[in-house]
Amino acid sequence: MDEQLLNYRISGNGSPVVFLHGFMEDCSMWDELIPHLPVRAICVDLPGHGKSPVDFNATPSILSMAKEVEKIIIHEQLKHPIVVGHSMGGYVGLELIKLMPGIEHLILFHSHPWSDSEDKKRDRERVANMVLTKSAVFIREAIPNLFSNPAMMKDTIDHYVQIAEKMDPKAIGWASLAMKNRFDLAYLMEKNPEKFSVISGHNDKLINVGLLDSFCKQHKISSVVFPNAAHMSHEENREEVIQLLQTIF
Repeated sequence: MDEQLLNYRISGNGSPVVFLHGFMEDCSMWDELIPHLPVRAICVDLPGHGKSPVDFNATPSILSMAKEVEKIIIHEQLKHPIVVGHSMGGYVGLELIKLMPGIEHLILFHSHPWSDSEDKKRDRERVANMVLTKSAVFIREAIPNLFSNPAMMKDTIDHYVQIAEKMDPKAIGWASLAMKNRFDLAYLMEKNPEKFSVISGHNDKLINVGLLDSFCKQHKISSVVFPNAAHMSHEENREEVIQLLQTIF
């Protein structure tokens, strides 16, 4: 991947904003938001997702993902971009802040700065092994868990299932191990709280939202928690998310 850029697309006019999707998603997750935002949106397919390749010989890491996104930012000559990272994309955004201090702001969108617990690391390894033989089972179990009320979001869930099912199972496993291998980067937020915003859903089963919101309040980091959302507020609270992002941009 040294000479090849990740797949990405650019749309809109305004200040540059780099959008990074989450695990088993692709850049299309932002499609319903972008037209309503006053930005030049650079939407990236992270390694192994969407139309982007992944080097299976490389050690799985969030840092390596961030370095691939860095190439796009340099290639497009983006000056002081804002980065929005959903879930895994937020982890990538934190590494980008380390690589490129000129990034103006990072929005952690249903994401957090901490490393995995030992239990979670074991679960990441379980997923990486499971998807090699049972990727469809894992996908169909995992994606409904991202929503507050899966029964009300059947068509949306089916859409995200179809995206995930297009992925190479090895790429799903690689990304799971990359998240397992990441480091605690909370100190970045503590040192420069003005460079960060956090958006969460009260019903998120993947994040300790209460702990995250308390951390943000303690360090004077902007934090918004949507009461009726889980991990996918851009689907469950779309209008509110658009309005909130408009105030940040």
